Amino acid sequence: MPGAPWRSQGCNTCRKRKVKCDLQRPECARCLRGGHHCKGYDRTAKFIHTFVEPNDPQTLEVQQKPKRSRNKLQPPPANVPTIVVVNVNAQIRSQLFSVFIDSYVPSSASGQISFRCQKSSNLIESFPSLMDRPRSQLLDRAIAALASVFVGKKFNDERMINNGIRIYNQAIQIFVRLIPRSDLPVQEVLCANLIFQLYELINCSSGFSGWMAHMEGANAVLARHHQKLEGDQMSKMLLRHLKLANIFHAIGKSKSALASCPMWQMLTPLENDNDLIDEIIDILMHCTVLVELVGDARSERETRRLKKLCWRLKHRTDSWYEQLRSLFGGPLYTSIPDETDIARSGRIKAIYTSRYQFSAVEIAEAHSLYWAAQLITYSLLFGLELLGGSFAQHGTPLSIQSGYPSNTNSKESELYMEEAEFCADQICRGVAYLIQPDMHILGGENLLFPVAMAAQFFHGNGFHDKYEWCQEVFIALESLGIGLSHVLQGTPWSDYKSGQARTL
Repeated sequence: MPGAPWRSQGCNTCRKRKVKCDLQRPECARCLRGGHHCKGYDRTAKFIHTFVEPNDPQTLEVQQKPKRSRNKLQPPPANVPTIVVVNVNAQIRSQLFSVFIDSYVPSSASGQISFRCQKSSNLIESFPSLMDRPRSQLLDRAIAALASVFVGKKFNDERMINNGIRIYNQAIQIFVRLIPRSDLPVQEVLCANLIFQLYELINCSSGFSGWMAHMEGANAVLARHHQKLEGDQMSKMLLRHLKLANIFHAIGKSKSALASCPMWQMLTPLENDNDLIDEIIDILMHCTVLVELVGDARSERETRRLKKLCWRLKHRTDSWYEQLRSLFGGPLYTSIPDETDIARSGRIKAIYTSRYQFSAVEIAEAHSLYWAAQLITYSLLFGLELLGGSFAQHGTPLSIQSGYPSNTNSKESELYMEEAEFCADQICRGVAYLIQPDMHILGGENLLFPVAMAAQFFHGNGFHDKYEWCQEVFIALESLGIGLSHVLQGTPWSDYKSGQARTL
């Protein structure tokens, strides 16, 4: 005997957006985290034989077929409410994307305090609102491709994966046709570009080349049309994500992130409404500038000047961390025994016996970027110390492209090496927190760049056991659905610079 049909218990906003609600009251955490207005859980009862207002968000209209006349189809009377036509394919795409969002965004972990280091929501969570805008073939296909490929890989459905690849190719063709237009919808194109980058991160079938192409495409669009961007929250979140991706790309290339798109310095200045995440990203941007300058250093005088710049950046980074601590007012993380089985293949022993339990996801993300910035700065100071000694003794620079030799008698250089190793170890101790089941894909995505930085440091300076440990982390990230982590396994920076990393 059939019972009552299942009805969602979620808040009205999550029901309208067709996403899973965490049922927190009086306002759900998902709406708060996504920057949406939670409309609560009250329902307005509507009898099925009465007309409802077409704009009521808490009701669902049913499409009715018009009665056929034997002579002609008469136009509907003017006083009959407009019936919304339900697009079944659009509903399916929305459901697929809802599955992706639930697997991508971290859920509320028990015992976690509600703290937002970032005032703006994660951009990926706002994608469903893009689907509510006037129909955009580009965004519609880009989102459908991402969701189809992810769900297909999650459930080993080859037909859905192939369908996602087909839709992805269609979206790329639309993207190419839009680029030459003088009235280019910049925000829409950049949103699609970010979706393409996420697609390549999950379904990485061409090594780094696909992700690189989209990154360079975003830079080209910004260089020509940045003045058309609106100053709304969506544009700010877009610039934040694209700027951070540009930094990762620049570090891998040992080039300044401003070289490919000088507009970055102007697009995201430090303003009063910027939060601490924006500032640490800006610090990392300046790190890329120093990486290129150190690589091009050709005199002892130049190395001394670059040392001063590195120390100035380090002091700025230390000041940033003090602001973070004062803003929070309590312990940012605690050290607990590490019971996470990172070494899946059993090739290596457990290196880190303790791990960090952070107070919030945003705190973990901020620390990963902070330790990455410190690792880059100390590595540059170590390299400059060796370059200065080389100039003083031989008048010629050492090659720093293949890593620095660890056998040096300078106490100062040894101190820099110890500090750099400490920062790389700190990154590794934060891994277990971000690969917990509750962290989902976003937790693992936040680890890609910091762990890759730590792995390259360990590889270049002879820490073989720790380097192998990082390779096991990439295996764990691949199991989460991050296909790009497979390419990062065993990939030195030289392969990234040439774009010749291994493909799946």
